[in-house]
Amino acid sequence: MSKLTKMMLLPVSLTLGLAGCMGIGPNKTYVLTTTSFNYDPSYRTYEVRVNGEEVGGAFGAGTKRSAVILGPQIITWGEDNSKRKHKATNSVNLAKEDLKNKRYLAVHLYPDDSVEITTSNDLPDPTQKGLDWRDKLRKQSKNK
Repeated sequence: MSKLTKMMLLPVSLTLGLAGCMGIGPNKTYVLTTTSFNYDPSYRTYEVRVNGEEVGGAFGAGTKRSAVILGPQIITWGEDNSKRKHKATNSVNLAKEDLKNKRYLAVHLYPDDSVEITTSNDLPDPTQKGLDWRDKLRKQSKNK
């Protein structure tokens, strides 16, 4: 590559790099207050991560400001009573419309390792799906 070509590409590279940092384009980053809800009563979660960024936890009681990007989300978490690591079995994709003008993001972790993400302008609530799962599992453990 010639020196002239490199000199011409430098301003373009810098502009595109700045666009990514400023949240322009497809990789826009949103900073939201995050939390997570684990509906499996057999363990407490730790280190719930969305694309490597840790989010809050404690069934909605713990929150954290977290960077969230658009597109497919890789969601992982661990158990407090074992070394088991979980990874979401389904794919969650966040679009600009999901995050625009929202203040809160909640990650809902279901016992089958599927996940759901909800966004809101108020503190998030557990999902009915998750509460039904939790109640079912608690009843099963009492009947053993």
